[in-house]
Amino acid sequence: MNSVNIIGRVVREPVIKSTNEGIPICELRIAIDDNHSKDDRSDFINVTVFGAQANLCERYLRKGFLTGISGRIRTEIYTDKEGVNRYPVKITADRIQFLQWPDRNENREPPEQTISEPFEEPTNEPLEEAV
Repeated sequence: MNSVNIIGRVVREPVIKSTNEGIPICELRIAIDDNHSKDDRSDFINVTVFGAQANLCERYLRKGFLTGISGRIRTEIYTDKEGVNRYPVKITADRIQFLQWPDRNENREPPEQTISEPFEEPTNEPLEEAV
């Protein structure tokens, strides 16, 4: 089972992009406070959101807003400039819960409901040909 639920604050403004197929992708960075630490430290987690939820995140989430995220943990592998392999952990979101809203002065209306849609993450694998 690969399931994670977190509540944290958005660290920077959401960034939205699209796949080649036009599917919206929103990249977030979330700070999660560690209340059990003597140092009052926080963990910073990268979160990827797809589809209609990505558009809602870009529209309604702002730096500092509290948000809840349910999703799956993913590990990526890359080599940094010094040639060291890195394994950053990120979350692919299945559901976003808006726990804080923009001020009414920002002229933004909150969505009527939280959208939760199952989404298969795009892969780089070739498509199987029909026989």
